[in-house]
Amino acid sequence: MRSFLHILLLTSLGLASCRRPGEESSVGADFESWRPRYNLYISNWLNEQVAAASSSLEQLQQQLGEATDTAGRKNLGERIKDKQKELDRFKARQQLGDYLAILEAKDVPDGLVWENGQDQPEVGDPASRKGGSFRYFITSFPPTIRPFGPESNNSFRGELYDNIEIGLIDLHPETGAVIPGVASEWALAKDGKTVFFKLDPDASYNDGVPVSAIDFLWFVYVRASDNVVTPWFKQYLREQFARVAAYGEQIVGITLPEPKPNLPYSASIPPCPPHFYREYGPDYKERYQWRVPPTTAAYTVQDGDLKKGVSITLSREGNWWAKDKKFYRYRFNTDKIRYTVVRDISKAWELFRTGELDYFPISLPQYWYEKSEMPPVFDGYVERYTWYNQFPRIPWSLYLNRAKPPLDNLAVRLGINHATNWQKVIDVVFRGDASRLPGWTKGYGRFDNTEITARPFSVTRAREYFAKAGYTGEGDDGILRNAAGKRLEVVLTYSKIPVREKMMGILKEEARKAGLDFILDGLDHTVVYKKEMRKEHEVVFSAWGFQPPYPRYYEYFHSSNAYDDKGNLKQNTNNVFSFKDERMDQLAVAYRNARTEEELEESAHEMQQIIHDSGVYVPGYMTEFSRIGCWRWLRWPDCEFTEFSPPMRYIPMESYVYWVDEEMKRETLEAKRSGKTFPEVQEVKQRYRIGKEPAVGKR
Repeated sequence: MRSFLHILLLTSLGLASCRRPGEESSVGADFESWRPRYNLYISNWLNEQVAAASSSLEQLQQQLGEATDTAGRKNLGERIKDKQKELDRFKARQQLGDYLAILEAKDVPDGLVWENGQDQPEVGDPASRKGGSFRYFITSFPPTIRPFGPESNNSFRGELYDNIEIGLIDLHPETGAVIPGVASEWALAKDGKTVFFKLDPDASYNDGVPVSAIDFLWFVYVRASDNVVTPWFKQYLREQFARVAAYGEQIVGITLPEPKPNLPYSASIPPCPPHFYREYGPDYKERYQWRVPPTTAAYTVQDGDLKKGVSITLSREGNWWAKDKKFYRYRFNTDKIRYTVVRDISKAWELFRTGELDYFPISLPQYWYEKSEMPPVFDGYVERYTWYNQFPRIPWSLYLNRAKPPLDNLAVRLGINHATNWQKVIDVVFRGDASRLPGWTKGYGRFDNTEITARPFSVTRAREYFAKAGYTGEGDDGILRNAAGKRLEVVLTYSKIPVREKMMGILKEEARKAGLDFILDGLDHTVVYKKEMRKEHEVVFSAWGFQPPYPRYYEYFHSSNAYDDKGNLKQNTNNVFSFKDERMDQLAVAYRNARTEEELEESAHEMQQIIHDSGVYVPGYMTEFSRIGCWRWLRWPDCEFTEFSPPMRYIPMESYVYWVDEEMKRETLEAKRSGKTFPEVQEVKQRYRIGKEPAVGKR
């Protein structure tokens, strides 16, 4: 998840040690004894799934034999077909053997066709330079810097891990093709479900320890053991991976339960350093709370550079294993990236104005049309850019918790959809530069259901739905009441910053016209995140973004991520809607197990319709571009490979293709002292534009 604050505005290390694959290097970790136990657990679980699927199949076949109407028989026939596929999938997994396997290199099948992706274009600009520091800010300090476990899915996770860590392979950020990562080559097996990855012999962690095939089994171990609470990870690893195997030291084989589109990408995971987790045990949450693990990334946090509540600095490893590799040599250019905690956005802006910060997002009209009309811009010290991207639109919206009355009532939820005036927010706050999100996804091409549009603001329609829910009376304050005299009110939680206050104020004022009272609950971002993950919110303004090429549904809408087997609300999952629907469960599973993009498209469209009909999600706003301000020494690509930033990014700084020109920095600072000026720079980067260009502010 990308934090909505970050998108809007945007320890110590374990000691290095040498070890052989599979060697226990930790007095606390018990990988060798845990692996057979986990393999047995998976085996027993598969037996249970086969038995359950077989029983369900028999019942469906019996019902089919008794059914007489054509529609009913057709429906049962489709269910039997799906259940048979499910049964076949589990039986096929049983034939694979151990879920976590340690094998010999000679066990790799012969006749594989290896690919390396070297035909793809470069990423970044050959003119880029190494060195310097990039200075930015964050509005709150993360609750933990662990890469997994409770509260790890926070706003800083991307900067520390997701955006910079190198997995087995990656997708080219412009062409979408598979390119090398830690694996220099990959090959698909004849079963269409297994990918073999040949590790780059240079691949190592940023503490110098080489990456080995066994490390990918450790990736599963530290997330699936009982030492950590990771309900989503445990479920995902059990159900979406059929086997993870190490073939000697340099080859990894990953098998999925079924063939999938873009199979190498679906099977790609990052390695996990066993030497760092030598103390891994039941106290993982506390022991590793403020320890940054070595990763395959160019950057890490060095001793003393994590200052709680103040700043986090990432330093580039000078001997980074991929520094001269194609696709990586023109990225990750600055020596340091410093994130300073600045809780007040207006203070952060002043730091940027004075040159203490290098970069500031100015997409909000308040910044683009007003605040950035300032002397440093006129004098050419600060440059402004509008950059179009092709990243799926981030779902900035209202998320309704169906477990909280009166939101358990469909009519109330649909009424709230019509009582929420996002268009006024777009017109007033964004001055028309944004547009309304149509539904759960936008920007995924064929996987978007174009028949779905957001419900418009309508006092009449909202009151009609509220009346169906029993809210027919009206108090002296204009808020509707039911027969018991209970007011129609819901708590709206959001991150308490000025622009959010203005947005939520508009929504509250407009909703009152429909008889609904939004009780505004502005909190610190970290508190909002914790409240949302604990399912303690009623309505929350949030954004759960996900990476292309495919949207995701299971973790957000499958009932297993809402309730446990006893019917209790399940915390720390992404199903913040507390959503439970039998058909959605079936589709979410079918989508996860889809073999083709046609199957993905069919399931995605129906799921989007279910989400729309349920009213748990009130689509907000979106933009097709980013606007940024930066001091002129922060340079961006302008070459045949990349213009400004690869298009498959939402925030240009997250592509790490920028660099700091130290000579230009000295020149600029001297010019400021002497009064020299440069031409004003305001550019629109249009190579990746889709649609109409936004208005450009004028003085």
